[in-house]
This record gives sequence, structure tokens and C-alpha cells, in this order.
Amino acid sequence: MKVIANPKHAEHAAPGEWENGTVIPCFECPPRFDAIRAALVTAGGFDFEEPPKASEDALAGVHHPAYVAYLREASAEAKKARDSNAKQLWPTVFPYGPNPRATGARALRGTYCYDTYTPILPGTFASALGGAASAARAADLVASRSESAVYVLTRPPGHHAEPDRCGGYCYLNNTAVAAERLSKLGPVAVLDLDVHHGNGTQHIFYARPDVLTVSVHGDPAALYPFYSGYADETGTGPGLGANANFPIPVGTGPKEYRPVMAAARDAVARFKPAFLVFAFGADAHESDPIGGMKLPTKFFAEMGAAVRELNLPTVIVQEGGYNLTALGPCVAEVLGAFAG
Repeated sequence: MKVIANPKHAEHAAPGEWENGTVIPCFECPPRFDAIRAALVTAGGFDFEEPPKASEDALAGVHHPAYVAYLREASAEAKKARDSNAKQLWPTVFPYGPNPRATGARALRGTYCYDTYTPILPGTFASALGGAASAARAADLVASRSESAVYVLTRPPGHHAEPDRCGGYCYLNNTAVAAERLSKLGPVAVLDLDVHHGNGTQHIFYARPDVLTVSVHGDPAALYPFYSGYADETGTGPGLGANANFPIPVGTGPKEYRPVMAAARDAVARFKPAFLVFAFGADAHESDPIGGMKLPTKFFAEMGAAVRELNLPTVIVQEGGYNLTALGPCVAEVLGAFAG
């Protein structure tokens, strides 16, 4: 299987994340990439390449230009700063009131971010844009039929990135970049099997009938991102019916997960897409520090085989997974089973 690897991923390395008023080590870190690559090299059968030079053109139709400009300029601001603290741009106040306005740099941090897990650093924009470029390259390979399936090895992840805001460790939505690119050639389905709801992907395509978004994830009443991912969110306007959420209780194991995964797969099949974007997260593993599910490593082979049954040209985009011991083996299981 062809693997498109983000060459800029390590330029973003958050020094920590704010949790309940305390800075804790950041779960989303460069060793995630290294753990996956090492596992795939050991498994064999993977051909690694880097994408062409990143271009912001890949973001058209996915992210608002003002937001993209903010990420670019904020990263440049952090890079120029001499004070080490000024190289970390954290939001501290978020928009409120009926007509919030923001004109200063500190106010914009809250305008363009919705949590305290997602700082802007000197290398953030380059790293995120490298992931978007990797997703675009994978989509081009699948669209041209030169590859039936391509895996995007990247970090930071992307499916929490909204059209105009970052959050959940995500800055640019790689899954949406791939889906938008493929949608020029036919209907696309996004199947998100990360443990957290892909709120950004849902909202980017929520009013569109040509991109179906389907997600199996922990119930947002108990799990991040909390404010989206409920079963009654089904799209709006022309996109009504083109969004399906399957929230499951924290603590779900294989027996309970299988029928939900099958229902999500069937929803994709009924849509009859020309292409599939599979947003995969290993954070449903039983040992993931921020997941809460009970899926063992070997179950991820079942996951890969289930998605393979759709028999669609597929871009597989890496999203979450934060146990560095389990992450690589889970990815190898999914991709090995998907490749057959």
C-alpha cells in the first residue's frame, strides 16, 4: 500500500495542554508518527513517499481564507518572538455576547480556536499544511485510479478542525481536504471510526448532498468534543440526510461495537459513493489514555476488513490514537486487513 507521509509533522510539538487549569504533557506528540512508521516498516508491504510542496490551494472549499491567513500569520508571529513564552499562542478568552468582535491579536486567538488543547507554535502552520498536502496527494492518486487505496500518515490530526477554528489538536482538516478533492469527480462518503466525533468534518459538509459523513464515536454527552456528534444531527438544507452519527457508550467492547460498525458501513453502501475517505483513529483501543473504549489490538483487523468490504477507492487518513505502545500495531492491523 502507498503511504503518503507528512515531512513537516515534527515542526509542531506542543509543550503541553491545559486541562482543568493545569498544564499536562500533550498526548498529541511527534513520537506518534514515529511509532506508526516503525510498525509499518516492520509489517512490510508499504511504499512510503512524501507529497509535493504544500500549497494553500488544497484548502479551498474546506477552510475560510481568513482562518487560513490567521494560522499562517500567527505561526509567523510565534516564530519571530524572542521570549519563549511568546512562542506559544494560547487562547484565554472566547467570543461571547450577541455580536462579538475581535481586533487584537490576543482576542483573535479565541476567535479562531475553541479549546485549550490546541496552541499555535512557530511550526504549526507548516506542519498542518504538510498534512493537508499529504491528503491531497493521496486523493489525487486514488482519483487517477493509479492506486485503489492510499494511507495518509500525518500528525497533527485534522477531523476536529472546523471551517474557521482549530481545536482538539487539529488545525487543518485533512479528511475534508481529501473528500473535497475527490468530490469533483463523484459523490464521496467519509467514514470516521475515531473514538471522538469528527465535528469539523461534519460541519464542513453539513449542507452538502454530495458528501456523506458517517461517524461511530463515544457518546458526546461524556466524551470530547461534547457539543456535536448526536444521533439527531442529520444535515441541513440540501445536505439533509447526508450526515449520520452513531454515538456509543464509553466502555463499549467488540461485541457491542460490531453491529454499530456494520450499521455505519451499511449507511455508506446505501449512499453508493464513487469514493471513500476513511478517517481512522486508534484511540478506541482499550489502553488509550483519552478514549475510554474496550477494543483490543486484534479487533482493529476486523475494522479494516469491514471497511474493505465496501470495495471502494479509498483514502485512509490517520486521526487519533495516543498510546504509543498500541498505536503502531493498531494501524498495522487496520491497514493489513484492509489490504487483504
